[in-house]
Amino acid sequence: MTRPTNAIYRTFTLALLPLVMLGCLSIAAQNTVRVDGGMEQTFEMSEGGTGAIQKWILPERRSISRIEIHFDPIEPLRNMTVYARMGEDNWRVVKAIKTPVRTSPYIIRAPLSTDAIRVVLSSSMGVTGMIDRIVLYGAESSKSTE
Repeated sequence: MTRPTNAIYRTFTLALLPLVMLGCLSIAAQNTVRVDGGMEQTFEMSEGGTGAIQKWILPERRSISRIEIHFDPIEPLRNMTVYARMGEDNWRVVKAIKTPVRTSPYIIRAPLSTDAIRVVLSSSMGVTGMIDRIVLYGAESSKSTE
């Protein structure tokens, strides 16, 4: 009795496999491109000198699906909070990381629409690491640049 049942399951699995692969292919075919063209970077120290604030301002609001944070992995980033600007002086926390980040690039997958990214690095002993650059990826549109 188990042989016919196993054969039915195998046949069903083999028939279903191409459909699953086609479904995954359509998801992978969605074009994700860099959307950080024309971005300006600013840097400032927090009050008391115990942290650094880095901002990347886009020329216009863009849809973002992935943020790559590049830094020197010899000096890990500690107490990092990533924000996205949702409006004039309205910043939303995208991700808060308390443990040391040792792998560069650090990738954050978060769908959002913004015109600026702000990263705050804070430490009781002063600034411990710096971000070299960020790369933003999102859906392809007529206004996106590479």
